Amino acid sequence: QQKNGKPLLEDPVFGAKVAALEIELMALEITVLRVVSSEAAGKGPGPEASMLKIKGTEIQQMLTELMVEAVGPYAQPFDPAYLECEHEHAVTGYDDAAPLAAYYFNYRKTSIYGGSNEIQKNIISQMILGL
Repeated sequence: QQKNGKPLLEDPVFGAKVAALEIELMALEITVLRVVSSEAAGKGPGPEASMLKIKGTEIQQMLTELMVEAVGPYAQPFDPAYLECEHEHAVTGYDDAAPLAAYYFNYRKTSIYGGSNEIQKNIISQMILGL
């Protein structure tokens, strides 16, 4: 995708979002290593495990937001028949962009299902602060 005739990554605002996401991914990797190290030492999962769930879902949502922003209107909801060539009209834009809106909306639920982020925050506060 281009913005003002230049590649989107050259846009300072978009580039800053990508850089921030990369930093979050690196921090997530370090937290994963801490959890693995704790398990290898025979300790149970600490609050880091709940932090992984929260940060993982937040990063997943940030990534889908960036993908939708990168492809712009081509990420609009689509008719799956387009992908199966069962529709009369051609896909507008990039074939890979067609399901991005569905990913975006589908991954919003990850902060709700399977132990919402609010429940995970309560678990962290109980483990760390004893509340």
